[in-house]
Amino acid sequence: MSANMGDENEKKEPKVHASDRSTAVGGINIGGDVSGNIIIGAPAEAVGGLLALRELMQRSRDVRTAVISFQTDFRVVQEQVDRLGDYKDVHDLLHQLQLHCYNEIVQAATRFPNDQLTIDNLTNYALTLEAIHEELKQISVRPSMPKHELGWIDDLGLAKADLLNAIDLLDEKLLKKVIWRLNQILSTRPARINTLLNHSARQLRLPALLSALAIVSETLTSLDLDTNKVDAFQSGVNALAVLEQELSSLVEEHDSWQALDILLRLIAASIDRDLVELEMSWADVKLRAEPLYIAYPDEWANALKRECSALDEALMSSNPAKVRRSFRSYHRRATERFFRVDIHLKALCGDMRKIGMPLASVLEIVQ
Repeated sequence: MSANMGDENEKKEPKVHASDRSTAVGGINIGGDVSGNIIIGAPAEAVGGLLALRELMQRSRDVRTAVISFQTDFRVVQEQVDRLGDYKDVHDLLHQLQLHCYNEIVQAATRFPNDQLTIDNLTNYALTLEAIHEELKQISVRPSMPKHELGWIDDLGLAKADLLNAIDLLDEKLLKKVIWRLNQILSTRPARINTLLNHSARQLRLPALLSALAIVSETLTSLDLDTNKVDAFQSGVNALAVLEQELSSLVEEHDSWQALDILLRLIAASIDRDLVELEMSWADVKLRAEPLYIAYPDEWANALKRECSALDEALMSSNPAKVRRSFRSYHRRATERFFRVDIHLKALCGDMRKIGMPLASVLEIVQ
């Protein structure tokens, strides 16, 4: 499913491309997102369709009246996709914090304060930390973000101040406090934001929006309107339906991998002590895991099939060392696939955000 999803999107040619049209419609560049990046595939068609609807509403009172009946659905989905995008932004910034600040600072701490190059590097990490902190503060004031979920951003500010002071004072203890504070954030916040993002994806009311758009589409067929705009709108509705199906399937797949991951972590926590948890749980693990990969011809799926067979053989051999090696290998493969599915889901959430601005432009006409 998700393994093939990206290929399917890449094969679809966008109806409208930013490079083909420089004129902005309703303040939005068709084919590009708010940062000027090119939007391709289904997201581009969905954006183009909603912008075509906006133009049709400006030209026809009947179209405007049809949309007014469903403005609540439009508004709710707009708010939801904005929240989805904001959670993804926070998740990406936390990822940057891990890779470009925390990991680097931990490495530098072993050479601090006696190495001048290390001190210079820490100054650069402090600038990176400051930039991440500022971006997170900007996200925290967006209307879609629940304030009670973002109190930890203040802790990031404290870590930034401590890091600058540690550099100025060459204070090893203060640098250790910075590492501790960042670790506290990274040990809890990414998982929480990931949960909120996935929950938001599950709650997205795209089916209601699609039903509303289908009724609007029926209205268009009875009116004498620009056929190119009508065709663009209907193509956009179809593209949005594709995105909804992909999102629904990927959320379901992600939840299944997450449930499997919980089981595997429980086994991993006890496997050095004894094999009881693995022996008792292995049948349940296979029952949950095999539907996730058994039908796929891809190499990642074949690798998991081989790891499963190897672990079956190891369990029959009554060789504890071999069993532990086989389980850890299987666990790594499963974790890697879960990670890939998680990446695909976040990318799709980013695609969904792109329909937020054209939805807002449609709502401007009816307000």
